[in-house]
Amino acid sequence: MFKDHHYLDHNINKASRCYVAMWDGIVVGFISTITQPSGSVKNGWRGHRAVVLPEFQGVGLGVRMIEAVAQIHLEQGHRFFSRTAHPRMGFYMEKSSLWKGTSKNKKLRTDIPLGAMYKEHYFDNKRICFSHEYIGESNDIYK
Repeated sequence: MFKDHHYLDHNINKASRCYVAMWDGIVVGFISTITQPSGSVKNGWRGHRAVVLPEFQGVGLGVRMIEAVAQIHLEQGHRFFSRTAHPRMGFYMEKSSLWKGTSKNKKLRTDIPLGAMYKEHYFDNKRICFSHEYIGESNDIYK
């Protein structure tokens, strides 16, 4: 249902958690999340795929979907991260008090060799992306 509407391939990680967004009983969006193994971040998760069907795009469903799933992860004791090249979503997160920019936010990834690829996709070393951590409303650590 969503495979033709995402800029990456339609294969998702088999270990991902998948969610659908419904509006008035109609499926309108999909999001999956995966763990983010790291030596410095414990219990980290990140968005893996987020898709809103074209006829429902442009009204803010994408960020609301991601925030709802991020809040679920926060309530389960996880940290949740988002990395996107989508300007509208990135600028929304820049202005929102629910998100905090990471050290990689709006920076070209120089720690990845130029031209490095995973399957047929380039890593984010050819474009500047937005990178944020969801902190939610009730988290006082970063405020």
